[in-house]
Amino acid sequence: MNINNKCINHLRCLSAEMITNANSGHPGVALGSATIFYALFKDHYFYDIKDHNFIARDRFVASAGHVSALYYATAYMFNFGLGENDLRSFRQLNSATPGHPEYKVTNFVETSTGPLGQGVANAVGMAIAETMLAQRFNAQKYPVFDNFVYCFAGDGCLMEGVAQEALSLAGTLKLNKFILLYDYNNMTIDGKAEETNAEDIRKKFKSMHFNVIYVRNGNNYNSVTRAIAKAKKCQDKPTVIIFKTIIGYGADTAGQNAIHGKPLSTQELSALKQRLGVKESFSLPSDIKEYVLKTSQKNSTLIEKWNNMFAVYKTANPELYKQLVAFLSNKEIDIQKLIREDLITQDLSGRDANSIILSDISQKMPRFVGGTADVAASTKVYLKNGGDYSSHNRKGKNIHYGIREHAMGAISNGLSLVLKSPVFCSTFLAFSNYMLPPIRMSALMNLPVWYIFSHDSYKIGEDGPSHQSVEQLGTLRLIPNLNVYRPAFTKEIYACYDLALNSSGPSAFALARQTLKSQDADYDFIKKGGYVLSGDTGDIEILATGSEVELAVKVKDMLGSQDIKCVVASFPCLEQFDRQPKAYKDNVLSRGKLLVSLEASDDNIWYKYIGKDGLRIGVDNFGKSAKPADLDEYFGMTASKIAKKLKNYLNK
Repeated sequence: MNINNKCINHLRCLSAEMITNANSGHPGVALGSATIFYALFKDHYFYDIKDHNFIARDRFVASAGHVSALYYATAYMFNFGLGENDLRSFRQLNSATPGHPEYKVTNFVETSTGPLGQGVANAVGMAIAETMLAQRFNAQKYPVFDNFVYCFAGDGCLMEGVAQEALSLAGTLKLNKFILLYDYNNMTIDGKAEETNAEDIRKKFKSMHFNVIYVRNGNNYNSVTRAIAKAKKCQDKPTVIIFKTIIGYGADTAGQNAIHGKPLSTQELSALKQRLGVKESFSLPSDIKEYVLKTSQKNSTLIEKWNNMFAVYKTANPELYKQLVAFLSNKEIDIQKLIREDLITQDLSGRDANSIILSDISQKMPRFVGGTADVAASTKVYLKNGGDYSSHNRKGKNIHYGIREHAMGAISNGLSLVLKSPVFCSTFLAFSNYMLPPIRMSALMNLPVWYIFSHDSYKIGEDGPSHQSVEQLGTLRLIPNLNVYRPAFTKEIYACYDLALNSSGPSAFALARQTLKSQDADYDFIKKGGYVLSGDTGDIEILATGSEVELAVKVKDMLGSQDIKCVVASFPCLEQFDRQPKAYKDNVLSRGKLLVSLEASDDNIWYKYIGKDGLRIGVDNFGKSAKPADLDEYFGMTASKIAKKLKNYLNK
């Protein structure tokens, strides 16, 4: 047996042993794809094992995250920082080897994966970011950014719509540094993939403008490494390498769907090791260690060569280097200095005010990029003077995603992971449903992705209930580590961005299409997430968000004319309010005998603030296609109807 095949067999057995030891995991893909992982990391992967943040590194995404055991075994073999104890701790509490790869849990993992297809879109986002960096900062003879993004995916990943959306865009944008490593074993958990997917994969990828390479035997090392080398030479389009593999290669149940997620028994593991000529347990023989060390030394030489090139680059291109340093720096932005006094005194729609503010912020943030799902004209989320990103203009800051909400969110995660900066994406609030998986992954990885939603309630009117959000605010607020902002006027929008910039995690903005009345409020109090806007103490305190703040003020004035004292509190961000000291929260929530929440949503979170004796006024059903004023009447969301309801409630 030659040394390469010996290394591959040890990867297979290491992976299987980890899974058997944990009595949990997915041996099928680990055994079937070992040759792909070995060839990539031995011959092609450009990475500094001493510096996991090396800016010019290749990036690898295991979109089929259940391949994690093989990923960790490969990292162990190639000295990426995992030890024998880490392999033995596979899938155990607080280990560096969790069940699916997790960003910031394992040093070399570029993104958290597991939900199939998400990683494909993440990788496309990373490839877009790579083109942005290369176009801006590479100079003749100095390819500072010349790295590849490799994505490992299986049949399941490519059945998911998010992957198809992202791959279609990748082909359109000619992302030639993106290489998809497709493990084509034609098997899913329930049976053969062809039973649910009869597509001609090669023709499909060609129609999406991919360079297509087919490897008949994905277990042949020479064929696999030659295919990857060929893919790297493609200059005008992304590449998919279709590796025909056998799920569970070497196991008694190889080629069967049963091997997908069933750990081998100790007897089956012993038989596998004997069949593949492996005697070691959770370790590697000395000849493999020595052989792999040569690979590490070769990569170290490449890293040194890059460092020498970069040193000359700095001298030969001082202005470009200065721009690069500025681009990569995390310079703090003082949002208060950006506030336009003439803007905060105007009555503007949330989307119009946001459009101006966002473009102003962009001028201070060179890495700030993003786009919409073909609704820039409606959400008004477009960076003026930012240019449009395309295959012809990699410097553009506005990305046209097309009608691909799901991929847009996941691609945004990939962009943020590379650029280490806030990025944005936008659509209507009702369509946030399409984006919940990537929003959840943003929150899980603590990425500063800004999800900017307009058309935040039924008040959009004639477009009807399919476009009128009801449950979306409540859904978003249930996601841990996500800040949800629903500002009531322009000054609150500024403060919400101030909070978002000072938060490391994701943010969701719900903005009104209709005009919002300007209010006079203290900026520092706004930044607390909830504050008393009008009144001191009274019979009633109304807690409101967004356009309902203006409505609450009208109700207050109407009740005041009837000698019923009312206080209005605005709550642009419940998550931020929850972080305040108890004394502050108690002070805000103690201004009225009756606490009332007022929001055009179906969100029961308000009972946390108003208590069981409080009154929640909201929207508990889908809307209708009608004029906004008619819908106000239909939902009982008029000042006169609410005032009457509150008066009757007090008199019970």
